[in-house]
Amino acid sequence: MDRLLRGAAGPDGKTPHLLAAVTHATGAVLAEHQIGAKTNEVPAFVPLLRELHTYHPPTGHVITADAAHTNRAHAEAIVTELGAHFVFTVKNNTPALAVDCHQVTDWTKAPIGHTTEGKAHGRLEKRTIQLAEASEAIRARHPHARTVARIRRRTTRTVTRGTPRRRVTRRTTTTTTVHVITSLAPGEVTAAELATYVRDHWTVENRVHRVRDVTFREDASRVRTGPPPRVLATFRNLAIGLLRQAGHPRISPTPRRLRHDPALLTAILGLENPA
Repeated sequence: MDRLLRGAAGPDGKTPHLLAAVTHATGAVLAEHQIGAKTNEVPAFVPLLRELHTYHPPTGHVITADAAHTNRAHAEAIVTELGAHFVFTVKNNTPALAVDCHQVTDWTKAPIGHTTEGKAHGRLEKRTIQLAEASEAIRARHPHARTVARIRRRTTRTVTRGTPRRRVTRRTTTTTTVHVITSLAPGEVTAAELATYVRDHWTVENRVHRVRDVTFREDASRVRTGPPPRVLATFRNLAIGLLRQAGHPRISPTPRRLRHDPALLTAILGLENPA
């Protein structure tokens, strides 16, 4: 997960860019690096995971990442160095791999392994996922790839426009298709589990970025120069992690309660109540 510290400026005058490793279950930030001014998040990916491995080994866990990290070197590091598995999204930044995923099987005849439906933000979404074994062409590009998934998202939006006297309601439907590759073999992961990995990867955005911006007002911070913006970002990550670890998933109301309840603070910090 990457994030810009908007409004802040580093020594070079550019906005600091952070890359973090975040857990799906709690949204806790386990490690975070500031990305250099003359590079991007891709070269910082493996060093971040290597540092995490020294104190919180991800061995046996599943690591998800944005499409920018769907490359052979990252997959190799995750599987051989960390002893973990990967779930990578395939998009147009890897066009040859995208074609291989599209051609791995006749998706029109492949059975749907799992379906979810939900309504949020004024739209109805239906997601389906199909699985297939990775082909030789895919494994030539990604030797550790074992399973390919096709996820289709059908979104229906209802929009009302016009004046109070003359309103027109229209319903539009769009379908988006995305492919995913993983080092988990078909017998090691179900369609439902793989769908959960992909969905939880995107919900992390709301569980961390949104909380830091809306609840802690990170983008509105008046601390804008030098190391302090980076240090405060770490403190916000720590606060979010402590609150969720203590069983307070709703971050926003808890800081207000802390002002009037010192016992709650000691409980969140794991300290004994000096009664």
